[in-house]
Amino acid sequence: MPTVLQFRRGTTSQNNAFTGAIGEITYDTTTDVLRIHDGSTAGGFAMVSASSTDTLTNKTITSPNITTSIVPTSADGATIGSASKEFSDLFLADGSTIQFGNDQDITVTHVADTGLNIKHTATGDDKPITLTLQTGETDIAVDDKLGVINFQAPDEGTGTDAILVAAGIEAVSEGDFSGSNNATSLFFKTGASETATQKMALRSDGDLRLLTDTAAIAFGADQDVTLTHVADTGLTLSVPATADNSFPKFNLSAGDNDIAADDVLGQIDFQAPAEGAGTDAILVGATIKAVSEGDFSASNNAAKLSFSTGKSAAAGTDGGLLEMSSTGKLTLKDLATADGSSATITLQSGDTDIAANDELGGIFFQAPDEGTGTDAILVAGGIVCMAEGDFSASSNATKISFRCGNSETATEKAKIVGSTGKFHATPDSILLIKNSSGSTLKTVNGHAAI
Repeated sequence: MPTVLQFRRGTTSQNNAFTGAIGEITYDTTTDVLRIHDGSTAGGFAMVSASSTDTLTNKTITSPNITTSIVPTSADGATIGSASKEFSDLFLADGSTIQFGNDQDITVTHVADTGLNIKHTATGDDKPITLTLQTGETDIAVDDKLGVINFQAPDEGTGTDAILVAAGIEAVSEGDFSGSNNATSLFFKTGASETATQKMALRSDGDLRLLTDTAAIAFGADQDVTLTHVADTGLTLSVPATADNSFPKFNLSAGDNDIAADDVLGQIDFQAPAEGAGTDAILVGATIKAVSEGDFSASNNAAKLSFSTGKSAAAGTDGGLLEMSSTGKLTLKDLATADGSSATITLQSGDTDIAANDELGGIFFQAPDEGTGTDAILVAGGIVCMAEGDFSASSNATKISFRCGNSETATEKAKIVGSTGKFHATPDSILLIKNSSGSTLKTVNGHAAI
């Protein structure tokens, strides 16, 4: 039998109390582990045993092959890396999952060739997934960024504009943060041939701002209606469709489910609230509103349109009022209560060179939908103002023409000539005038008789 080489041996406690010579090896009979001594350290240094559980302290492991799991000795009992000694890269397989929490309630799962899924695993009601971007800054001032999400293709082969940040979302403070203020805007940035710049902002007060001239909002699955900004002017509502009878429609809908008389269905106000003069200047200057004429029902939705203007008060209390009833009747009223206040209608021509017989304005009477057609639908009557001659700096002589029809489009039957002040009737016309006693004065072909 060959010679047997034996080392000093003893239990764990015995080994812990023993200080061996430099290079001396002892055997721990409790753990079946060899210990190497340095001549000064009690217990020496335990070697790794393949058959027992061992604790490695301050040991360097190069490229280890792990066949099972790396598990801490207790929950929340160990870290991977430290504040001063960080790992570099972490490589996870397709479909791998990172799980957070004592009950693994939040998971981040890799979707091969697509991205990541963040999930709240709880099945109870109202368990959303929450992603919070937090800044560590302790003194937030105006325009400080609380968080940023950027979208970029940094490896795009064409380079230049292609690799710039193409879009982004930023949370930006609107002022200094305090115990009573955290006002913040969301900025939405996009790029065309540039690093993405701010194109839209959602303010803390709920205002939505489109920050480019000609910005447009498109509505519908095929963007069939657009609302477009016209720089320094206003907004344009349009229907891009080119088909016949394609037009924009703006609908004001009241939420009232029991419309009674004089209820307002919709209203448009015109105002200059920033006018520096204040007082009357900042009041509503004009208003258009739709007003119910009675209780709405299954067989009634009678409403009138009311147009009101202001003078030295809010529109509708001092100024003018024009109403169109459900039956088509127009009412014009001067709202001023001063003596002599009255409503007027002025018909103006845009003609810049008025010649003889040019019409300055007219009022016509017609039944265009009369079922019998032909003569019935022609203009049946009219009052027209016509020039007697060429207008000049010293002349605006006009006549008022009174027109009636009889199996024809209405023609002139009488007139008042402004230059002479005379009333003229056409031949064969009869003018009947009753005096205070009831007698009738007849004028036939220019001859008067009782």
